[in-house]
Amino acid sequence: MSFGENLQFYRAREGLTQEELAERLEVSRQSVSKWESNTSFPEMEKLMTLCSLFQTDLDTLVRGDAQAACQEDAVGYDRHMNAFSNAVAAGVGLILLGVAAALSLYGLAGIPDTWCGAVILSAIAVAVAILVVAFINHDHFAQQHPTLPQIYTPAQREVYARRFPYLIALPIAAIIIGVVWLMLLSSWAEAGGDRREAALVSVFLLDLALSVSVLVWAGMRMEKYEIENWNREHDPRPQAKARRKKIDRICGAIMLVATILFLAVGFGWMALVNDYKNYLGWRWGWIVYPIAGVLCALVSHLMDNGDEEE
Repeated sequence: MSFGENLQFYRAREGLTQEELAERLEVSRQSVSKWESNTSFPEMEKLMTLCSLFQTDLDTLVRGDAQAACQEDAVGYDRHMNAFSNAVAAGVGLILLGVAAALSLYGLAGIPDTWCGAVILSAIAVAVAILVVAFINHDHFAQQHPTLPQIYTPAQREVYARRFPYLIALPIAAIIIGVVWLMLLSSWAEAGGDRREAALVSVFLLDLALSVSVLVWAGMRMEKYEIENWNREHDPRPQAKARRKKIDRICGAIMLVATILFLAVGFGWMALVNDYKNYLGWRWGWIVYPIAGVLCALVSHLMDNGDEEE
């Protein structure tokens, strides 16, 4: 395909008119028309802007086959991201499910505390193994393919964008409902002793595990369609790598502080009530981790936007 044919294909694919594309490039509509008819050729600066706008490389835009490049996922990106999102959601959910299973067995079957610990540690071990393998494979894939063409059509992205609000709203509603019932039944559970309380908390953690897994899965599937974010995140330029390292250091510090707070809440509560079998602090201390995750996402977003403005 010629440059003009490629440009026309990309413009139509993004749903842009010649006037709209001209406005984005700060040129006249006639210039865009001449480019598409191959009667003139844009300067290098405009070519690079077009590559960024259409999320493609210069070679494909100028002399490649844009239609074939967009329709073919040659490197298996979609399959990789689907497997990665499934693994991460399963790993995160399995940690909470392990705690829920242990409390359920303690509350309903009366197993000893040592067995509860074994169930939790086993679940964590399996979850960590799943996450380690998933992230190692993902890192290897990213190193092999730091830049990708846009393989999704606007229609494909729109279909998932319509589903995404429901995939976020429903799990959040489930978590809120779980918290409400946990608070309403807390007095009833306390009156029945540790085992009844453990059974109640296990039901809440089951609800939380499923909800959090869906939230993680939905967010990662939404991110899959943002090829532009992938290309920016894996930009091989030195300044981009330095920015990513800075973000990693800040997020690492945030998660370290969250862990310190979690331990402080857990042990601090037991010391405050002078009862080292009172696990209330541990049961609620986990809240610091989703807050830390939100802060990390906010830091990454702000630093990415700052880098774009510069």
